[in-house]
Amino acid sequence: MKSCLHNAPQQTLPRAAAAVRPRKHTKSLAFADRFDTAPQSEGIMSMKYQALLVGLLLTTAIVLAHEGHKPLPTRGMEVNSETGRMTLTDVARSILDVQTTEIGPQNVSPALLAYGTLVSPWDHHALVSTPLSGRIVDLLVTPGETVHAGQVLAALESPDLEALQLEVRSAQTSLDLAVRLFASTEVAAKSGAIPEVRLIEARNQVQLHRAAVEIARAKWRSLQLPEEDLEQMLRSPADPRPQKLSLLSPISGTVTHSDLSVGKVVNAREHLFEVLDLSKVWLKVGVLEKDLSRVSVGQSLQLRLTAWPDLTLDATVDVLGQRLDPVTHLGTVWATLSNNPSVSPLLIPGMSGQVALKIGDVTAGIAVPADAVIRDGAERFVLVEQERTQAISTFQKQTVALGQRVGPYIELRAGSLFPGDRVVTQGSHQLGGYFTQGVLRVSDETARDIGLDVQPAAETALSETITVDGIVDVPPARRTIASAQLGGTIARILTDRAQHVQAGQVLAEIISQEFQNLQLELLRAHLDAELQQEVITNLGEAGDAISQRRLWEAEAKLQQASGVRASLRQRLLIAGVNASQVAQLESTRELMPTLPVIAPISGVVMDFDKILGHIVQPDEPVFEIHDLSAIWIQGFVSERDLAQVEIGQTVRVRLVSDASEPVTGTVVRSSRTIGTEDRTTSIWVELKSKPRVAMLHNMMARLSIETTAARKRLAVPRSAVVREGIRSYVFVQTEDGTFERRLVALGISNDLFVEVTRGLSVGDLTAIAGASALQTGYAALK
Repeated sequence: MKSCLHNAPQQTLPRAAAAVRPRKHTKSLAFADRFDTAPQSEGIMSMKYQALLVGLLLTTAIVLAHEGHKPLPTRGMEVNSETGRMTLTDVARSILDVQTTEIGPQNVSPALLAYGTLVSPWDHHALVSTPLSGRIVDLLVTPGETVHAGQVLAALESPDLEALQLEVRSAQTSLDLAVRLFASTEVAAKSGAIPEVRLIEARNQVQLHRAAVEIARAKWRSLQLPEEDLEQMLRSPADPRPQKLSLLSPISGTVTHSDLSVGKVVNAREHLFEVLDLSKVWLKVGVLEKDLSRVSVGQSLQLRLTAWPDLTLDATVDVLGQRLDPVTHLGTVWATLSNNPSVSPLLIPGMSGQVALKIGDVTAGIAVPADAVIRDGAERFVLVEQERTQAISTFQKQTVALGQRVGPYIELRAGSLFPGDRVVTQGSHQLGGYFTQGVLRVSDETARDIGLDVQPAAETALSETITVDGIVDVPPARRTIASAQLGGTIARILTDRAQHVQAGQVLAEIISQEFQNLQLELLRAHLDAELQQEVITNLGEAGDAISQRRLWEAEAKLQQASGVRASLRQRLLIAGVNASQVAQLESTRELMPTLPVIAPISGVVMDFDKILGHIVQPDEPVFEIHDLSAIWIQGFVSERDLAQVEIGQTVRVRLVSDASEPVTGTVVRSSRTIGTEDRTTSIWVELKSKPRVAMLHNMMARLSIETTAARKRLAVPRSAVVREGIRSYVFVQTEDGTFERRLVALGISNDLFVEVTRGLSVGDLTAIAGASALQTGYAALK
């Protein structure tokens, strides 16, 4: 081998000094400075080899090879920049403190990072309140205590309950008396001792008092009071018994809050207990809008909570939210986690942490240490140790294409590396500097990695556009609120997050005293109407014994009772009860225990922030439902651009969640007013086709509106242009395969192309994709 080396001044050193003195230079930078000051001899430079002196010489003479061994470098290092091969003496390696690391397989799993919060499932969190005012007489649980569903938490004495007991006993006593009077009247009427009309009146009184008992019974049941106590009162109305109102836990769980004490007076609907079931929790994850298209149901994730940093929890995405937060523009995905029932719960609502959403399969690939990667323009390479003996070490430059970082390692996408190869980690950048080319050249592996696409510059039909901001907008007719028409407390939640529901479907059930009273009024009106109908029938059977006036009065009362009944029926229908349920109420005389919350339209449940036991007011929004079958894009046109926008213009819409794929639409309407705050006019665009990703309410978009007819111009895709300050550049491939950055002047542009008026010619090979990576490589060369 011909050795073409830089010469250093000849020195005569003692043997011991020659072996020791270089080791004083323990840092590679100090060693490099010494090398830079060495005189150079241009007469011995070779076109193929460039040998570099990197340390003090062990000897000034050429060291000849022993038999069977390669000759050693005479100046510490030899570099062949064409083959990418480097030879380093053991002394030079020691001075530079070059270290290598063996590479091997690594499990690589691409992931999206986000933040998540633990929340209670809707049906695992409950508030307990009392339907009647009263005074606490028994307090049976304390905060932190575990309870089961139906367990008595407290008992209270209530004047309202005493009044209800009196009503039940009085109604039953009056009914018993009316039945006895009717029996005696019936015997007397059959014997002719009294007129028939007296029998009719006695029968009517029985029906009237029976209706009063039914209403009192319905009131008792509406408060969910013990049925056996009710039956005991009806059997023995003259035997008063003290009655307490028991407060029951609606779910199994832990009592987390209670401010009660024995003797405290509480009001109706006042929240007295809070019960939390920690058997499972929901993980609510906020995902950036641009990443939503990469998340799907069934996707794996890992959670690392701030409270338990050493614990990694695995879960699966089970629900995708169908709306974006209007302020943060974060989408929501959900997962479910369970606590171990045999130990104290680790997962508590309110905890937060970092979430890694896996966006690809776990693959066993090769990863290289990050310290081993050397940058050369747009290229990345490592130095692979080929051979090491007691005298020399040989390294080979290997170009690589890299993926994501996994801790201190980087995934290897392409490159001739294999498990067991050793790469330079410490000293890699000092040695790698001898291979930098100083030109922007891209290997095939790197070109594939950065998505490089080179095409000849050509003329393109180009029209002018204006670009405005926009959002995805669900039409008002397809957005609705499901609410309770009457106030009460939430007893059951029958839907889930982002669930598709049908019009008329029951979403939740409300315990409402107003609803109970409305049913009681209907029962009273219905029984009154039936009684009046029976009176008319009985009067008709009496014939001439009854005056016409008496019959007219009965008919008027029937008409009045029927009108009241019809009105109450309609009020129940408006409240959310269907006609069959009303008919069943009238026939069975059993009150419906809960008021349903009905979905007004078919669609997706968007928002719900209530829990069991939550008190809702009349017409308070409970659920929000969106019909996503037809969606508009709302754009905001500034006042200065308003004259360029017309109905019917073509628009290209790019969603932030999928900006690479525009969807074509048409301007169909305008608000024709200018906002006083932002000075913009709203326009609405209907799309001709659906985008690849799901469109959610409040998603952001960019709208490019064509304002002129297209004509041919020399233009390149917008992705081909890189900017540095106020200057614009493109990268052009030269005949030798390298890239040069060329300053260009730009003309008109739209969302797809930009006109080049100077600096580029038709046919120039231009990088239309991957230009940003070339710009990064160019900056590294500088």
